[in-house]
Amino acid sequence: MKINCSACQHEINIPDDKVPEGQAFNLTCPSCKEKVRVDQHLKSDEPEETIDAFSFATSDDFEEEEVLEIYDEDDKVALVLDQENGDFWVNTLNEMHFKLQTANSEDHAIHKIKFTEFDLIILHENFQGTPFRDSPVYKYLINLPMNMRRHIFFVLTGKEFKSMNNMEAFALSANVLINENDFDKAKVILKKSMSDNDQFYKVFRESLNAHGKV
Repeated sequence: MKINCSACQHEINIPDDKVPEGQAFNLTCPSCKEKVRVDQHLKSDEPEETIDAFSFATSDDFEEEEVLEIYDEDDKVALVLDQENGDFWVNTLNEMHFKLQTANSEDHAIHKIKFTEFDLIILHENFQGTPFRDSPVYKYLINLPMNMRRHIFFVLTGKEFKSMNNMEAFALSANVLINENDFDKAKVILKKSMSDNDQFYKVFRESLNAHGKV
């Protein structure tokens, strides 16, 4: 789906699978950073609905978390689901040149995961007061199809885990575990584990290519 920013006329290409079905939505123009209301896919022949949609589009009433962010191809995007250590992750991931998003509820987090291609997702063991094993976010992530899941580097963090315990991480379907007591090493842990993960999938893809499966 292609639209033009109403402020700068920059053409924005939105993948069809990222367009919420039957819903209008907002996004941020990657060129001028202005908010753009997208409702073209809902247009009907009834003038009343067209007027209502336009009125809503020009309203400043929508909140930032409702905006669908459109990123450049080279951007690294992280979703941080850790209210207790939010400032720490903001500082750490900004230093690693990530673009950051947060969520204000479990449902909101799942909605974001559905419509944004995150490179990194960090989930605290008690996000929103829910033990991670019971968390809808955790259950959603570990049940993603592999062709989607392997593009997300999934971090579990909290006081329960032993940092970089690969066997435990594998059992929990996470890429790496980071204990809060090891936050001083978090950037090093992330860089190493993400590099190892990239290398693994590089070899995996080369193997598939060699056997004609890609």
